[in-house]
Parts: sequence; structure tokens; C-alpha cells
Amino acid sequence: MIRFKFRRSTIAGMTVALAATLLNSIPVSAEDQTTRKNLTPLAANQALQDTSANVIFLNLPISFPLPPRFIKGTIMVPGKALLEGLGYKTKWQADERKLVAEQENKPTLVFWAGLAQAEINGKKITGPPAASFIDQQVLWIPLRLAAEASGLRVTWDAANRYAIVTDPLALPRFSVMTKIDNGLAESPLKMLEYMKQTFKLDVDFVQVGPEYYRQKTMVMIAAGDPTALMLLEDPYVFQDELMSSFSIDLTKDLEDYPRLKELALTAPGSRVIDGKIYGVPRPGDPHNASFPAIRKDWLDKLGLIQPQTMEELYEVLKRFTSQDPDGNGKHDTIGLTGYTNEFGLGTLSWVEHAFTGNPARFTIKDGKVIDYAVSTEETQALQWLARAFKDGLLDKEFAAVSMQQVSDRLRSNKAGLAALNINEAAALTGDDSVWLPLTTVKASSTSVPIAPWNTQGNGTYIVSKNSKLGAKQILAWLDHGIEKTESGGWDTLKDWQLPDQQAVNSLFGQSDMLKRNSSLDSLPAAIRSEYEAAIKSWKKISYSNTSLPEASSLLQTGQYVEFNRELEQLKLKVIMGESTIEDWTNFISKYTASADYKAMLVEMNQRVSTRVK
Repeated sequence: MIRFKFRRSTIAGMTVALAATLLNSIPVSAEDQTTRKNLTPLAANQALQDTSANVIFLNLPISFPLPPRFIKGTIMVPGKALLEGLGYKTKWQADERKLVAEQENKPTLVFWAGLAQAEINGKKITGPPAASFIDQQVLWIPLRLAAEASGLRVTWDAANRYAIVTDPLALPRFSVMTKIDNGLAESPLKMLEYMKQTFKLDVDFVQVGPEYYRQKTMVMIAAGDPTALMLLEDPYVFQDELMSSFSIDLTKDLEDYPRLKELALTAPGSRVIDGKIYGVPRPGDPHNASFPAIRKDWLDKLGLIQPQTMEELYEVLKRFTSQDPDGNGKHDTIGLTGYTNEFGLGTLSWVEHAFTGNPARFTIKDGKVIDYAVSTEETQALQWLARAFKDGLLDKEFAAVSMQQVSDRLRSNKAGLAALNINEAAALTGDDSVWLPLTTVKASSTSVPIAPWNTQGNGTYIVSKNSKLGAKQILAWLDHGIEKTESGGWDTLKDWQLPDQQAVNSLFGQSDMLKRNSSLDSLPAAIRSEYEAAIKSWKKISYSNTSLPEASSLLQTGQYVEFNRELEQLKLKVIMGESTIEDWTNFISKYTASADYKAMLVEMNQRVSTRVK
């Protein structure tokens, strides 16, 4: 197995370079409020030198294959690209060297190559200073004439020397980006149309899958191009100064939206900086998190019952690996698969949870921060994983594979256990496989059972300073969507479709995964009842009063990143047999005695103290 390692400085350099590339390549697409007073109708006789031109289309889906030009004081643009972007169907008639553009309820437009004239609904228009012309196999036409004939308005920003094209009848528009938890990305047409009619707002809705969501948001923020309303998967990874630099202070605006204000102050993912609110957590069921799910059909075939302790689970994994549970006559299955991330054991961290009894590394007990990474229970978790790796029960590639590669393994019947959330497990269940979430798991028969828990919350929405729409309008839109989701009001819409419900769940959150969950609804009744039983069992367990989501701001940013990465890398070495448990205990002894460790705990305890006040 070959593994490639990158230094953090290398990754940071790549991010900066990518951000710089984005900044240089992104066309200007938003109007500057400070220059609006300088906008005047573009004069047809405005005398400018022949040169390249800048044109901005506000809320219009138009892009050009070649940059616009000034010719004799007239902005000339690629005709086919402009007209088709405006909804016209175009036809080039080579014998007459003319371009004809037609659209229902719009005037028919005709432009001739080499002639300083055009035709609008059969009426000849003459006099443009520059004639349409062909260059680089493209017919260039006057921007102003074509745009205004289509009902648009063209204005000239004299100070910054660019034209702005707007539709005076267009609705205000803003952009939204969220993480699609179910991995599907069909357009939710019914939901978007309802919100458009209700708020008289158009929305550019961007859906991004879970595997690359964090990277996508980081790049967009680094490039200075976040969407107007953007979900941050983990808002705590942004230091206070950075968070407030790209997010709007929502404190005053939230006074009109008590539901959102309550979320912003109390829900996991809350970001309050110096008494100011900078985000609204997306509602979510805290138990909708990754947890061991098992192949029930494999259990049934091998005559096994669902395991409850880690030792019972180990024996099941041995049978999954050695007794051909998929019945193909080959020994090509493994017991457990998963993937890691740069901050920890990723989808194998449930093993740590089982032994420590806590879903995250840090917890709060009696007002003080406890670090389970340096506990005896953490050592037991590493011993369990190291034994599973050595015995061939754990995927040998777990430290190198991606989320998608793990998904491929599961779909191709290569593994019998993996950490999945409810929707992921349900999606894998079909005619050939039945995945069932474990009702519980615990270190031993005398240990406390655990349940899945989303320590970081379900993501947090920020209104970015890029937004050209007022924060109140965006918050009203968000508040209505959340209210309608919680009340079940979406179900009453005519022709409500599955993509709409999935988009609603991703966009506005699911506060209870048992309600209006299309993933569960698709399961056979008997299997669904077992899912429901597991969820109801989980709901008896809560970590809400002991979790410390703010810990990620120290672990994943700032001066403690490399310090803690060394600890996480040693975990991998221990699991894969490259280091011993003795190496681990010696490392922990030095780690906890270090000045950096003591300083980190002091900072965490200060944050807990501040939060309690």
C-alpha cells in the first residue's frame, strides 16, 4: 500500500493558490452599492476607443465564449450566446449572412453580418455606429440594441467603465448553498416555485454532497465568494475574527424571528462572538449521526443474533470474514470498513465512543473539561482496533480510502459492518442486502450503552457579507422554510415530489428523523420497524449537557493543530502495527506533561466558563 502525505504548509499553499486563481478568474457578477448613483443609460453615440469591454449581467444566465469589445463607441458581444442566454432560439441563415432570433411573447430579432442595421419584429433599425461582424467564427452584435429590444436595461458605470444589464421585471435574487445529506441532487422544483411565489424572490440553490462539502466551503470563503446564505458544516473551525469578517451580525435582525433566535442561542452550532450572533444552526436530530450498521441478511444466513458488546461484535466480524456470508464461494469479505479524516479516526471513531462512553474526545464533567484521548479507555479502543486489523477483520486500506471508496465496498458486498447514519443505511438496503443500525453497543456487559450523537450539530447557516439582499429578507425565507418543515406543511402542496422532500430535509433540517423521512418510508414494513426501534432506543440516551463542540476550533485551527495531529497519526500507527501500545502510553505521558497540552486545557476550560456565564 502506498500512502502519500502532505505537510499542512503544502496544503495551505495549495489553498491560497487556488483561492488566488479563483479570484482572478471569477467575472464580476455583483453590483457595487457605492457606484449605483453613477449609473446612466448607455448612450449610443458614446465615443470610446476600440478595446475590450466589461459587461455585468445581474441575475441573468449569460456567459460569453469571447470577451465583449468596444467598436466605435458601441459594446459588441457574441450574438448567439447573448440571445440564447435570453431565452431565444437562434438560426443562422448563411445565404443572407444573418442571424434570426425568435422567442414566444418577445420580438423577433434579425442581425446581418457587415451591416449597421437590425430588424425588430419586421421593422428595420438603422444607425448603430458599429456594424455586426464575424470574427473567430462568431457573429458580433450591438449589446444595447439587442438587450433593450428584449426588454432589458443597459446602464453604464462611468467610474469603473463597465456596462450593467438588468431585467427591470426580474425578482430579487440570492444564492443558497447546503449539504445534501442523502447524496442526491435532483432539482426541488416544487419547493423552489412555492418559495418564489411566497416571497417574490428567486433563489440560486446549490447542493453539494457530504464528501467534498467542507472543502467546497473553505475554497469559496478563501476566494471571497460565499453564497448569500451558506451552511457551514462545522462553524467552530473558523476563529472569531475570521468568522465575523465574512458573516453578517444577525443580532438585531433576529429579534423579528424568535424561532431562529432560539436556535442561534441554544442549538449546537451556535456562534456568538462578543455578544453578537453570527449564525443560525440548522435544525437536526442529534441522534442522526454515524453509528455501526450491520448486514442483517449476513447475520441471518450465519445464524447469528445482533451483537451488543464489543467482544460479541468482534466474534461476528470474524464470522463475516471467514464464513462466506455473501455465498459467492470466495473468501473476499471483511468484517469492518471505514475511512479516517485529517482530524481523527473518522467513521471508526465509534469504537472510541464505545470504550470511553463519550461521542467526542472532550466532555464536560462538573464544569471541567475531560480529555478521553489520554484515558485508559482510549487505549482499550486502540487495542481492539489493532487486534481487528492484525486478524484481517478491519479493512487494510482504512487509513487511505475515501468516503466514496467505502461506499463502493458496501454496495459491492465486501463488508458487513460500517458506521452509517440512518439515511445511508436505508439507502443501502434493497433486494440483495439488508443493513440494520445496531440498537446499541457497549464495551462490555457491565458498561453503559452508547447511542449515536452529532456533537457538532447539524451545520450552521450564515448570511454572508456578499449578499446583495437584506439579511431580514433572507432570514424570513429561512424561518418560513423551517416552520413549514416542522409543521409538516410541505406535505399539503399539490404534486409534492420526493426530490422536494429530500431538498427540504437538507435545507431546513430534520429535528426528528422519524418524521417525514423518505429514506425510512421506502423500507419494507418489517425492516422499518427495526429502524424505528433502534431510533427510539437511542433517544433514551443524551449527551447534550456534556458535549463540547467548540473544541474543534482549538483542535483544527491555530497553534494546536500540529500538536494534536501528531496524536492522531500515532493512533493510526498503533492500529496498523507500526507502533506498539507501549509507544502510545509513553507518548501520552509526555503529551500530557507538555506546556502546549496544559495551555490547551486552560483555553478549553476558559471557554466552558464563559459559556456557562
